[in-house]
Amino acid sequence: MSELVDKLFRGLFFLLFAAIVVTGIVTTLPKYRQVGALEKEHANLERRIADKQREIAAVKEKQNRFNTDRDFVEALARENRRVFPGELVFIFDK
Repeated sequence: MSELVDKLFRGLFFLLFAAIVVTGIVTTLPKYRQVGALEKEHANLERRIADKQREIAAVKEKQNRFNTDRDFVEALARENRRVFPGELVFIFDK
């Protein structure tokens, strides 16, 4: 009888252990998927931040050119049909 009880306890212990392991796997699997999705989103956000930083650097460079490059300012003004005071300009529309 003792042997039967011993086998029964071993079987119950094994089933309990297996149930704990399966429950652990079932509850952690969605978390791993969530972590994967969050890592992808993080990488996407890092890429977007880098893109915006490059855009900011380009705008700052252009702003700096306004202060240092007279030819740049004049070319930009000419593109927008600006003229110096007293300058005579002929505009030909296509």
